[in-house]
Amino acid sequence: MIIRLLVSIYVCIILHELGHLLTAKAVKCKVDVFSIGFGKELFSFTFGGTKYRFALLPLGGYNKLANELDYCRNKTALPNLGYSKKLLVLLSGCAINIVTGLIAYFVGLKILNINLFYFGTISTILGVTNLLPIPALDGSYPILFLLEKIIPKKYALQLIRWLVNWGFIILTYLNIACIPWLIINWRKF
Repeated sequence: MIIRLLVSIYVCIILHELGHLLTAKAVKCKVDVFSIGFGKELFSFTFGGTKYRFALLPLGGYNKLANELDYCRNKTALPNLGYSKKLLVLLSGCAINIVTGLIAYFVGLKILNINLFYFGTISTILGVTNLLPIPALDGSYPILFLLEKIIPKKYALQLIRWLVNWGFIILTYLNIACIPWLIINWRKF
């Protein structure tokens, strides 16, 4: 059961990060690094100007977009995209999780496949919860990037970076706090 949970989460992470990667490339936003996992790099390769890396701890992933929250003049940098393109890049991972999750959920129900049903449930939940407007989650960026319309872009990006860094720290501690609950309840998975 725990294997089903880990495999489902890992596939969700890969799909989520692929959603960001493919959308970024489609809107001409440079992606410096595509990473599955955190920590020590197990292996990597570079293709099309992007470093693809796989790391030891497959508990998440990320795309490092060019000058992600930096003030710059680079036309392929995320901050210099139009607001709608930024939203496409930042929300596409959640959209992929929700769409693939709902498809897997209903197909799993239809053909009575517990693995598809289980994956669909987890993928949909992860996609929806990542839309919450908490700094460091994808759902916060539509609000955070509106700051550029209120205060000068240079200062808005500094504030966004600060909020995202603190949000990431808080979410990390919340995730760690959930580990005992997962261990206690692992048989239900």
